[in-house]
Amino acid sequence: MRYRIGVDTGGTFTDVALISEESGETFITKVPSTPENSSIGVLNGVKQIIMETGIQYEDLNFFIHGSTVATNTLLEKKGAKTVLLTTKGFKDVLQIGRQTRPKLYDFRARRNEPLVTRDLRLEIDERINAKGEVVKEIDQNQLTELVEKLKDVDAKAVVVSFINSFLNSENEIIVKEFLEKSLPNVSITISSEVLPEIKEYERTSTAVVNGYVMPKMEYYLRYLEEKITELKIPSELYIMQSNGGVINTDTTVKMPVRTVLSGPAGGVVGGSNIADQTEYKNLITIDMGGTSLDTSLIENGKPQYTTSSKIQDFPIHVPMVEMHTIGAGGGSIAWIDSGGALRVGPESAGAVPGPVCYGKGGTEPTVSDANAILGRINPNSLLGGKMKIDIHSAKKVIKEKIADPLGLTVEKAAEGILKVVNTNMVRGIRVISVEKGHDSRDFSLLAFGGAGPLHASDIAEELGCKNIIIPPNPGIACAMGMLTADVRHDYVQSYISELSQINLEELNNKLSKLYRISRDELAAEGFKKEEMKFQASLDLRYKNQAYNLNIELDDMYVTEVEIRNAVEKFHSSHNKVYGFSRLGEELEVANIRLISYGLIKKPKENINNNGPNQDLEPIGNREVYFEGSFYNTSIYERSDMYSGNVIKGPAVIEQLDSTVIIHPYQEALVDIYHNLVIQNVKKKAGRELKNAVLKN
Repeated sequence: MRYRIGVDTGGTFTDVALISEESGETFITKVPSTPENSSIGVLNGVKQIIMETGIQYEDLNFFIHGSTVATNTLLEKKGAKTVLLTTKGFKDVLQIGRQTRPKLYDFRARRNEPLVTRDLRLEIDERINAKGEVVKEIDQNQLTELVEKLKDVDAKAVVVSFINSFLNSENEIIVKEFLEKSLPNVSITISSEVLPEIKEYERTSTAVVNGYVMPKMEYYLRYLEEKITELKIPSELYIMQSNGGVINTDTTVKMPVRTVLSGPAGGVVGGSNIADQTEYKNLITIDMGGTSLDTSLIENGKPQYTTSSKIQDFPIHVPMVEMHTIGAGGGSIAWIDSGGALRVGPESAGAVPGPVCYGKGGTEPTVSDANAILGRINPNSLLGGKMKIDIHSAKKVIKEKIADPLGLTVEKAAEGILKVVNTNMVRGIRVISVEKGHDSRDFSLLAFGGAGPLHASDIAEELGCKNIIIPPNPGIACAMGMLTADVRHDYVQSYISELSQINLEELNNKLSKLYRISRDELAAEGFKKEEMKFQASLDLRYKNQAYNLNIELDDMYVTEVEIRNAVEKFHSSHNKVYGFSRLGEELEVANIRLISYGLIKKPKENINNNGPNQDLEPIGNREVYFEGSFYNTSIYERSDMYSGNVIKGPAVIEQLDSTVIIHPYQEALVDIYHNLVIQNVKKKAGRELKNAVLKN
């Protein structure tokens, strides 16, 4: 029997999902993350699930990994010593940026220092003009002198970003080829390969991020590849991209910037699968782990994408799932500010030392400690008994640092911690919903991550969401989503023209070129013609506008009818995003884009339509704190539940990877895909709920 394995490295835990390609049977496990070397946690997780299931390493037919190495390297500024080569006169592009203030009303606010200091930004006397013509060629003597300088400064990575190289990459390629021969152990990045688009600051910043993280990412992936080979796993190592697609290791090593949201993107892919299966096409996803909350939006079954993002104020312009991240997780630390107000996060206890209740040396009160005190997580152990819970120490630290200073009981203080962190999360969710023109009342809340189902009901009520959906394995949702992702490649070609003056023949020629490149790349990866899918689009804007909207095309060959349809879509999208549109105003094309998919055969769906198990009984009871008082609450085991089961609140549903909270006024139903659907209304009749949900 053949299996697929997905591993997602988080700030606190490393999640592992294993699924049979033939039967759809799923196995999961979690191990502590190892921040000092995340590959150790990955290998520990693989070995543990192999031991628990008894299968052989040789049975692992597909291995995919969601890596945080690129993100952490950037956040911690622990990347390689990088040199930036620019056109003469443009060495300060990174420093100047867009001259926007990071915080409008904070006069002391300062932008982050560039990843490449000024002494490591070197100029080359070359030039491409605005028409893409070579005005000044590369001088070989200049390159010889340059190599000596790079040796003197002991550069580990070199980034080449010349003006107008998005129109003509000839000079960048000459420099790259020369440096690869002269400095074979130095990583080389050129901007025309990473981001062939107009806007020199964003293009340079994206290329610099790519080069800065490349050496560390290459070492990590090659090491992991070696260990996988030693275990005799037959699969190539695949990596999850920020855009929800899959790439192989060689591509990742060249373009690590594509993985900055690697793990969270897997959860959004899983959310798209739920939208495909059920009637819930509009979803707000929350992925709450030990360190942070990642939230995104799925509308009409499709995730929202962006080509413009920032990590710690460093612009990164590559296609990725549109996501907002805040420091709100189970390990988020509660504290009292100078004004006496209770605050939570963004600082986290992380994996080490972790929350106090984990007994690993934590000394600060956290969200997990508050949940433990209120009875919302198992007071004895987590992870199926592998992690013991120290309630006494959690109560002591919250009493000393939160409750006593605020004059509250320990329970009230713990409840306050949860209310504050929930408010923080709601504020973050509104960034990708309300602030983007979406009404959260039209969406269901899809909650996953180890801590997401603990907080989902409170968040959904605040947002006014229709209901809450908890997938079968919420704590492993990102790893599970990776197992169903397709190979994906994104291509872009800068093409600037007024739409009324567009040369359709020229446009189609450029699109055909991208198509041939993408088709050949998929073929080289072993995909047949029937396993390929392509999606073309145009970046459009009002004339003289600075920002684009991406508009999908219905066909790979662009006609006048297609252009008219694109114009209508643009005005509609602009009105939704910005609240207005200017019908009749001239539009411009900025870029041509093409996405190619290598369709991977999906594992068999594990559907349970055997009907309700009438003998469903709680495995116990305990006192759980809801809205100011303790309730005698039924405790259920998730694995005991069948399609059609209705669970009335208050209830706690426990499983290896997470805990689900159902409030006193709620009811939940198990659907045929094992999802728990919680109605976000009071006193909903069980039969009405059952009829509504089983329409799936």
